[in-house]
Amino acid sequence: MSTVSPPQPSVFGRDPNDFTNAEGLLPNDRPHMLRGMFSADVPRTGLVVAANVQYFSGKPWTAAAQTTTLPQGDVRILLEPRGSRRLSSQALVDVRLSRIFNLTGTGRIEVLMDVLNLLNDTAEESLVSEVQMSEAAISPTFGTPGSFVDPRRVMFGVRINFGN
Repeated sequence: MSTVSPPQPSVFGRDPNDFTNAEGLLPNDRPHMLRGMFSADVPRTGLVVAANVQYFSGKPWTAAAQTTTLPQGDVRILLEPRGSRRLSSQALVDVRLSRIFNLTGTGRIEVLMDVLNLLNDTAEESLVSEVQMSEAAISPTFGTPGSFVDPRRVMFGVRINFGN
């Protein structure tokens, strides 16, 4: 029994079908993950520019079939070795622009602008269904992306610091 897959604990290995194509990559296996950060003061302006660049290989997934005709009930069977397919890779660039304004004797105010997903990457993060067949019918949602990287967005903020 495993409690790794909430909300219900997963029972693995009681059904021989659990071991069909069970060897392979784990669901969050990403062979490449790169991250870089950059920050610079813009001379004579008081502006600070910062960037966070990230690249991730896509997560693996595997085609499966769902059957309800077996005596043990609903069974999901992997049709190919685990991790035979991959979602799209993700390249994310986030940028921050900020400026501090000093208040005479009382503190300072920092104004922030963040642009997240600057390149507007649209890579999928999950699938609607990886089940190719169910009761001998091909699933119309097989391999269809279900959720995506959040689109480009801009956020504004203010940070107030009282005191020195």
